[in-house]
Amino acid sequence: MKEFILVMGTRKWNPRMAPYISAKRKGIHITNLTRTARFLSEACDLVFDAASRGKQFLIVGTKNKAADSVARAAIKARCHYVNKKWLGGMSTNWSTTETRLHKFRDLRTEQKTGRLNRLPKRDAAMLKRQLSHLQTYLGGIKYMTGLPDIVIIVDQQEEYTALRECITLGIPTICLIDTNCDPDLADISIPANDDAIASIRLILNKLVFAICEGRQYECSIMFHQHTKRVIRYIWCGVGQHFYWQIGGFQVHAQVLITSWVVIAILLGSATLVVRNPQTIPTDGQNFFEYVLEFIRDVSKTQIGEEYGSWVPFIGTMFLFIFVSNWSGALLPWKIIQLPHGELAAPTNDINTTVALALLTSVAYFYAGLTKKGLGYFGKYIQPTPILLPINILEDFTKPLSLSFRLFGNILADELVVVVLVSLVPSIVPIPVMFLGLFTSGIQALIFATLAAAYIGESMEGHH
Repeated sequence: MKEFILVMGTRKWNPRMAPYISAKRKGIHITNLTRTARFLSEACDLVFDAASRGKQFLIVGTKNKAADSVARAAIKARCHYVNKKWLGGMSTNWSTTETRLHKFRDLRTEQKTGRLNRLPKRDAAMLKRQLSHLQTYLGGIKYMTGLPDIVIIVDQQEEYTALRECITLGIPTICLIDTNCDPDLADISIPANDDAIASIRLILNKLVFAICEGRQYECSIMFHQHTKRVIRYIWCGVGQHFYWQIGGFQVHAQVLITSWVVIAILLGSATLVVRNPQTIPTDGQNFFEYVLEFIRDVSKTQIGEEYGSWVPFIGTMFLFIFVSNWSGALLPWKIIQLPHGELAAPTNDINTTVALALLTSVAYFYAGLTKKGLGYFGKYIQPTPILLPINILEDFTKPLSLSFRLFGNILADELVVVVLVSLVPSIVPIPVMFLGLFTSGIQALIFATLAAAYIGESMEGHH
């Protein structure tokens, strides 16, 4: 069904679209899905590379069928968007647009601070109408401080004005085109049905996922660049481990010990808080309810309306990594002497991060099979069977990549702390401890957010 939605074109067609059309049936031109897959892959590579270098994106799609999908995709990828109406000169006359944005931000500030309510009713009503108008047309670009680096356009004909302005300014464009469009206008044209919501959503999901991956890669690169100069002076070796023999298997005892400590901290804290719950939350109960609400927001943003049953899993992942990292920063593990090796935070061991990634992988497939049944595996041959090996490889390796991302970030954090403390031992330890606490929370949030994003993607049936 999804493949059918993608290939359906229009009765009208542009002769320049001939290479992108595979057939004509009952007057309807059928899009060549091989070309769609090829250009979509090129577009994903482009946005990943741009996102990894900190570039800014603008997604434009103003027709009713695309508006909601555009807004959701842009918010998920932290991009700017226009989904109501493209105001003529929005990019070519950027100085005017920037003035409107300043006005918009000032009015929002006055509304939040309550200054509008202190004005005379007539003046307040007029300013509120202006604010509503600006929110409608500029709400998606309210944080833009300059022209975007790449513009993604849904429906070339509908957004022709936006496309011409981008061409005038030399801004690279990625355009979703139907059989009645001109493929030569955009830098990358993706042939697909631009009238079907499912088709638009599929293309946007692919691009958004590439952007999100690029942004995560950018964060990792920025963090590792700070340690690049000192890594060459550091000798990294794998020391001895403390092993236990359990049922004929050799396991890392230090990981089990510290994991049990973390689990005990979590269970103990939860037990103390819920032992005597109050109707009006106070102290610890209020804090835990705030944490639960935060985890719900993360799950709902990434998974969608069916997030409820996944809150315990996402919350467990987040809290375990968060408390593990904090325990590594606050608890003096190295004071405890072992026959071999030394104690450290559970997440400092690659085995722990791989185990967490495997759990995420199981949840990824379970979510898809629960929602789609055996029909879930049909996505491996969509939009074309040619992509079967790539889709299978992507599906199995994507959740597992979380382990290397988390372990790499934690290892880099440890290297920074060791080097700084060795250079300035009397001054650096306390500030570095606070830095470690901050980065620990970021690492837990990134892992939980990506795990939820993968689960949401599996339930939607896309890669």
